[in-house]
Amino acid sequence: MDDYMASIINGGKEDGKITYLGYKFNFKYHAQCLIDYASKKYPNISGFSKLDYMKEPNSPIYYLTLLGNIVFTNISVDGEKRGMLYFPKKISDEQVKVLYQFIKTINFYDVWIVYHMTMVDGMVVGESFDVSKNFSLEKQIDNFIFEKMNKEVGYGKKY
Repeated sequence: MDDYMASIINGGKEDGKITYLGYKFNFKYHAQCLIDYASKKYPNISGFSKLDYMKEPNSPIYYLTLLGNIVFTNISVDGEKRGMLYFPKKISDEQVKVLYQFIKTINFYDVWIVYHMTMVDGMVVGESFDVSKNFSLEKQIDNFIFEKMNKEVGYGKKY
């Protein structure tokens, strides 16, 4: 994950497939690579090509999550590994399975989790929390899925 700006755990037809974006940070902004990806993946949704990432950089993330995708942005700076993990309102069992595999690639990142996103007056807002460094990321994701996503079954130990 270190060489990429973002990754997507796809929902829908490609449920659970991971897509890595912005290899070697070949875009200036995360939003650029996300808009580029979304415009190609969802050509029937013309709104992606009309997004202005300079006005609201989180808008492509918001719309990608509306389509059922989990989005991770690599915001590492000066050798400090940092990332933001954005969740759609519902995640599939296949996405949960792949998420636990993906966590292994970001275990050493300081991660913020963002969920229940909405658009208010053109700005993306949501709830978030900083993953504690005192507990495993896997365990905290498991708790998040149980408590915040209201999944009926926990998956952390199965995969």
